Amino acid sequence: MNNNIRDIKNSDEIDENLKHTLSEIINFLPDATFIIDRNNKIIAWNTAIEDLTGVKAKEVIGKSSFDYSKPIYGDKRPILIDLALKSEKETEEIKENYLSFERHGDTIIAESYVPFLKKGGVYIWAKARPLYNTNGKMIGAIETIRDITHQKLTERNLQERVKELNCLFQITKLLNNPNISLDEILIDTLENICCGLQYPDITCAKIVFNGKEFKTNNYKQTPWSLKHKTTVKDKKLILEVNYLENKPFLNEEKDLLEEITGELKLVLLYKLEWII
Repeated sequence: MNNNIRDIKNSDEIDENLKHTLSEIINFLPDATFIIDRNNKIIAWNTAIEDLTGVKAKEVIGKSSFDYSKPIYGDKRPILIDLALKSEKETEEIKENYLSFERHGDTIIAESYVPFLKKGGVYIWAKARPLYNTNGKMIGAIETIRDITHQKLTERNLQERVKELNCLFQITKLLNNPNISLDEILIDTLENICCGLQYPDITCAKIVFNGKEFKTNNYKQTPWSLKHKTTVKDKKLILEVNYLENKPFLNEEKDLLEEITGELKLVLLYKLEWII
């Protein structure tokens, strides 16, 4: 190891012994990790990144010109490890490819969504920084990548549940207000339903009660529709929501619409009793 250090000190290049040592070290790391030299040539590619990309080390070691980006992103382009070799000013355009991007000194941390890696796509967290010899000369860079898809989907699911609970809360407040008319209840319920779904900006809704229709201003019937029906004293009650783009409805959204329909039915029954 002392010989390796001496070689680094006296050279701008990474010699074969050190390349082997670095490969042995990063193979113990649980996260996908690879190393390039200052000429953007791959010198180490660990077992975890083989598992992530399906590409073996022997297929990429020695390659350059962004060959290392293709197994990860599906095309040849500058990625985080390349930015580690550049100044902050040179990274401005490239960092727009990431969902989040932070630079702390010479270390870069970023998150991105990669549809290429697996069916359904993968969210990844990545960290890159330069490597230096003992004289402080930059001789390469290292990047480590972590699949954070499960974490991201869990966060998203929690956010959706919070939206749904807030939607139910707002509708419950509305339904318990004795000072508003049936029409006001149905119109305000429409707006709250849209806010409780995954994509409120492309959601429209309609309520039909006793033959009378109430619609959001952007209402349009589409193939991406969810509908729930019931009766209130022989009067039909229909709640319908549509996505204006091709988006799937979650099972939780179907449950939400059913629950709102049930709550609305109870209030309408009560209102009709008083009217009668």
